[in-house]
Amino acid sequence: MIPLSHADKRLSRSAAMSGKMDERQALAAIILWNSGHFDTFDIAQVLSCGEDAVCRTLHAARHVGKGG
Repeated sequence: MIPLSHADKRLSRSAAMSGKMDERQALAAIILWNSGHFDTFDIAQVLSCGEDAVCRTLHAARHVGKGG
């Protein structure tokens, strides 16, 4: 097992966030998700963004939709 101090930082993406989506990407993600035909991984691939960004966007949209 490789000690953490020697790990390849380029391969460690579990703790790193992919960044923000622009407004059009966010709207497209919500529309694709609400269609019921796509999962977050597929949406992220189509929009060329990180899956975590898609999840955060959908979570925020649900919060706003509930009056938050």
